[in-house]
Amino acid sequence: MTDGAPAPVDSLGLVERVAALHRVELFAGIPGRVLAAVAQVAVEERFSSGALLMEEAAVEAHLYAIVEGRVRVHRGDRTLVELGPGATVGELAVLVPAPRAASVTALDPTLVLRVDQVVLDELLVDWPELAHGVIAELVSRLRAAAEHADGAS
Repeated sequence: MTDGAPAPVDSLGLVERVAALHRVELFAGIPGRVLAAVAQVAVEERFSSGALLMEEAAVEAHLYAIVEGRVRVHRGDRTLVELGPGATVGELAVLVPAPRAASVTALDPTLVLRVDQVVLDELLVDWPELAHGVIAELVSRLRAAAEHADGAS
C-alpha cells in the first residue's frame, strides 16, 4: 500500500488480541476478563511503511496499541521517539481529545489495535478495573517524565 490508508486486515482471534493488549504497558495490569472486553471492541488496522497514523495538530479521539511493527513519533523532521510492539500512541487524546502533539509514521509494516474514546468511555463505566489500570499507568509515566526532567536540569 502506498496511499497511507490502513490496509485490509487478516483478523486476529480474541485470544491473540487479549495477549497483544496484555503486552501493552497501558493495559498490562488489567485483569484478563477486562482486556477481553477491550479486545472485542478494538479495531485492527494495518499501515504500510511510511504511512501516517496520526498527524500533528489533528483532533482525534482514539489511541493505537502497537501489536507488530515500528513507528516514529515526530514533529516535522525531528524524531521524538521510535516505538514498537507493546507501546501506545494517542493515549492522552483518548481520555481528553485535544490537538495531537506530534505526528506518528509507520517505519515498518505495522499492525495496531485502535481503541476509540466512545468505546473506552463505555468500558470505563462497565469495568472500573480498567480505569484504575489506565490511571495507574499514566501516573507512572508522568512521574517518570518529571524525574527525567528534574535529572536533565
